[in-house]
Amino acid sequence: MGLGPQREALEALGFDIVVAEESELIATARRWHPDCVMTKLVYVVFVREVPRLSAAMIEQDRAGLERRARGLDSSALPNGFQKGVAVLSAYVADAVDEDARRLCTSKPKTRFAFFFLPGALDRSTREAHFLRSTPAWGALYFSKFRFILERVLKPGGTAPGSWPVSVGGALLGGFLLLMTVLSLAMLFVR
Repeated sequence: MGLGPQREALEALGFDIVVAEESELIATARRWHPDCVMTKLVYVVFVREVPRLSAAMIEQDRAGLERRARGLDSSALPNGFQKGVAVLSAYVADAVDEDARRLCTSKPKTRFAFFFLPGALDRSTREAHFLRSTPAWGALYFSKFRFILERVLKPGGTAPGSWPVSVGGALLGGFLLLMTVLSLAMLFVR
């Protein structure tokens, strides 16, 4: 069937397509998120078309995709210093095994300044499977990850048209800015 709609969705979100093959796309984007305490996220989205998706396939892809993603990040800013890498792996499958569906909808492993989140579109049921809850670790970013996965797995669907704002991150950033201004004011008042 091809990945044309997924490519269009990624390009509409400002992603650069770095690999475009018949059954695989790799796209990257670098975005500063003021609403996430001024964090720069390097997004690497892998889209693969497969006949049948299993959890073993996702696990096998995970290590290789992580290495490839780190190779695509050309930023000199080290991970963890207001910068992280988000690898989103989207599978477009004719069928999705139950174990793969469970893996796509479960909380990912916790890593410092690195996120790996798989998602799958099951063409046989027309259902998209990805984590819809927000884990505590990385909570500021998960609305953005879900937004991208929903746009890629269901192009032309009901996902909002613009990037979501992390309310918690915006409040935290505002609080930190206020504390900085008050600290500076105290220096000059004395």
